[in-house]
Amino acid sequence: MSSWDHLRTELDLWQSEGRIATAWWRDDDAVTVTPELEAILAFEQHYNVPLALAVVPADLQNDLVERLVETVDTRVLQHGWSHKNHMPVGRKKQELDDVRDIGDVVSDLRHGFSVLKSRFGSRFLPVIVPPWNRVAEDVVASLQSLGFFGISTFNPRASAEPYQGLLQVNTHVDVIDWRGTRGFAGEDVVLGAMVAHLVARRTGQVDDLEPTGILTHHMVHDKGTTKFLDNLFSMEHSALNWLKIPGVFPWQ
Repeated sequence: MSSWDHLRTELDLWQSEGRIATAWWRDDDAVTVTPELEAILAFEQHYNVPLALAVVPADLQNDLVERLVETVDTRVLQHGWSHKNHMPVGRKKQELDDVRDIGDVVSDLRHGFSVLKSRFGSRFLPVIVPPWNRVAEDVVASLQSLGFFGISTFNPRASAEPYQGLLQVNTHVDVIDWRGTRGFAGEDVVLGAMVAHLVARRTGQVDDLEPTGILTHHMVHDKGTTKFLDNLFSMEHSALNWLKIPGVFPWQ
């Protein structure tokens, strides 16, 4: 069986149980309009797969604001402040860190929130996407006081609400091989991760209410990535439902 056959077989099992496998799409590192960004916006429009675009506030360009006005379902999430690493040598990259004074980190986030809210209005959802999917615990504890109602990182969530009123919805399937080619990770790897999360949800190994999240980074997409996304988003199955982003974070 091909990897696509494995995915369809898993979705068939969801269907046989009368269940719907919910999924969502998050793309990181947006700051300006590029051919790569246009490619994913075309997928969103053509296949009706809503996109959550994690935008870096410090580097936001006017053309991105103007371009997203033309879209229907795209929503903006906050991708840190400047996507700068503050960790010392030997520690994994992190912007929302435990090295600086918490006041400095909070100040950055507050500034970024203000920028995105003023530029995107209701298209901006108060959800923080930590750069590199890493965030210090004391920063998470401060998010509600800044106006955030959601957080999104990577891997199955341990809790739907790490703090009361703060909803966590993560991604689980990364299409990029960051530790190797830094290009497309390959159909077997990517679809294997998608099926694994769907199986874990269906069998109760992880939170079955957390939708399966696809993570992309448009600026590093190669031909293999683009072809895969085309195939994934064009695949139809009655047990697979791509959620609108306000439905992923449903306090709206």
